[in-house]
Amino acid sequence: MPATVPTTLTRAKVDVPREKIDYIPSDEFDSVTEQDFSAIDFELYADEDDTLGTSASRSMAESFLMAVETSRLLTAEGEQFLFKRLNFLKFRASALQASQRQGRKSKKVTAEIERLLREASETRDQIACANLRLVASIARKFSNSQDEFDEFQSEANSILLNAIDKFDYSRGYRFSTYATAAVQRHIYRLVERHRKHRERQTTDSWDMLAQVAHEPGVSDSANQKVNDAVAAIIASFDAVLNEREQQIVRARFGLDGSGKGKSMRAIGDDLGLSKERIRQILVVSIEKLAEVNKSFESIFDQV
Repeated sequence: MPATVPTTLTRAKVDVPREKIDYIPSDEFDSVTEQDFSAIDFELYADEDDTLGTSASRSMAESFLMAVETSRLLTAEGEQFLFKRLNFLKFRASALQASQRQGRKSKKVTAEIERLLREASETRDQIACANLRLVASIARKFSNSQDEFDEFQSEANSILLNAIDKFDYSRGYRFSTYATAAVQRHIYRLVERHRKHRERQTTDSWDMLAQVAHEPGVSDSANQKVNDAVAAIIASFDAVLNEREQQIVRARFGLDGSGKGKSMRAIGDDLGLSKERIRQILVVSIEKLAEVNKSFESIFDQV
């Protein structure tokens, strides 16, 4: 029995854009009609075993992940069909939009453009839903926490929608290949941004530590607590850091008796290492010290 394309989203009003409606062109579009997309004689979705089960006590987060895991995968033919339908609808809307520019605007034509774009949006969402599992797996691979996963998932969904608009289905390869590259590239940038932010925060905190370490003793109790915490952290160097890590941390923050911190390039020249390698060792060393001295976090937050 021919399968019909389901309309799964609410028919919300879609405004006709002022800018040109973009689509992936095809020579076929001049010889087909919407009727050609009303029914198909092949399976739109792939058959998959349902091995996930159900649970009445599932949390909201688990329910979301379940929805992702159970999103139905498209067959190769189904994927081609939906991409062709999506771009044909936008092709027709674009042609009507061009006719509106050439003459007096018609409410009837405007309504038809809105309908075409609404159905194009529904088709686009249908493709997106079929790729939720792919996006979630990529976001999960790069995440170190639930917060990161939530952020990467949200960002990846936006990239997925953009990738659907840009994908040239006529080249014959599967959309997952194109989408994976687009999503991974974007998440790589997010991961790098997070890394730089963490390093900046860490360096700022330890610059402050070094500054306090060189200040003369004061009677103020809050500052005395900071001095005591700094002394305790420095005392933990031997237990936490190896000899090279200690040397780099002490030199960077002027804790080697010089009273003045060195640049990472200067430390690298002294040790025969690159500036980047010094930076990497420094960050790891500070993270080690922070991990074993968590009890002092609240003290430094007040400085």
